[in-house]
Amino acid sequence: MARVPQLLRSDEEELLAETLKRYALDELLPDFSRWRHEPYPRSKVEALGTLGVLGMAIPKEFGGSGAPLRSLGVAAEELSRGDINVSYFLQLSAIASGLIGVSGNTDLQRSWLPGVATGELIVAFALTESGVGSDAAKLSTRAVRDGSDWVITGEKASITFAGQADACVVFARSGGDGARGISMFLVPLDDPAVQRTVYDSAGARLTQRGSLHFDGVRIPASHQLGAEGVGFVSAMQAFDFNRAVIALACIGAAQQSLDETMEHVKQRESFGKPLARHEGVAFQIAEHLAQIHAARLIAYQTLDLADAGRPHTAEAAMCKWLGPKHSAEAIHACGILNGWAGWGHDLPFNQRLNDVMGLEIGDGTPEIMKAVIAREAMGREFTSYK
Repeated sequence: MARVPQLLRSDEEELLAETLKRYALDELLPDFSRWRHEPYPRSKVEALGTLGVLGMAIPKEFGGSGAPLRSLGVAAEELSRGDINVSYFLQLSAIASGLIGVSGNTDLQRSWLPGVATGELIVAFALTESGVGSDAAKLSTRAVRDGSDWVITGEKASITFAGQADACVVFARSGGDGARGISMFLVPLDDPAVQRTVYDSAGARLTQRGSLHFDGVRIPASHQLGAEGVGFVSAMQAFDFNRAVIALACIGAAQQSLDETMEHVKQRESFGKPLARHEGVAFQIAEHLAQIHAARLIAYQTLDLADAGRPHTAEAAMCKWLGPKHSAEAIHACGILNGWAGWGHDLPFNQRLNDVMGLEIGDGTPEIMKAVIAREAMGREFTSYK
């Protein structure tokens, strides 16, 4: 009997994983290629809310379940078997919960978090700018206080859900230079002074990644999240746990690709025997199974540390580097092992590869992840990345 690498999971986690795996394969996978050409319906997002996965990180008093981050990782991994891009809704709902739930006032929490949990509202996260990527503390978008309001001016780039979000947590310079001059604000995106542009991306088309231009957008002072000048620190803290969720989303897509490919190589014959009996094929699959399972273990360890309230910056960087890297390599190999069909659009490997490659960049490139690991291991005085 075939056996795949296992995780030590509770009965509750096993039930969650099996339920979401069935949903992914029955409901998401058949339409996986469709959203390259059509907008993703809000009804599909609300269906995720009905499943309960959008409210996992949201406290019960605001319509969520307050589940452990580890459960969020299970959900991202299993749903990504059907469509990795759906995991972005989980990621952004958890980040919104963390930033609004911790730093927002009660009115903002009541106005936004229940809708995020049901999928009726989508809240984006806007830190990156066109000239400011990895060195995010040098952003130039400005927030100027004007009486009882803040006025936001600038442009954010490569923003997930730029084309469809209802609001956005915007990081803007409210004071001096560097990280300590950055504050964060919840900005509704229905203001006429907000202009949206959706990119023609190679992958993750479902997410409508694009830019947001703020031309003197006025928001009440109550929409400031946290104290002035703490925005950058809050952003970095949000990245840590989410890097593990990103890794698991990539791993889910890679594991599904390997499962499909193992079935293919057991059926397809070459030189008088199934491809699976050729060591050149079987050993490739074995290597990729081992690599993505190792990355999976680091990702769940990272979420366990986050749930325990313990530092996990280095571990988050490790799994954010290794998860997308090994997943992209595995999916690439699966495409080749499926021959010409694997290169075409009838099978999912080409699209999955483009989707995962986007997550090698988003939330920190491989080079930045290595710099974070080195900094955490050897100290800030021995690295140029602060």
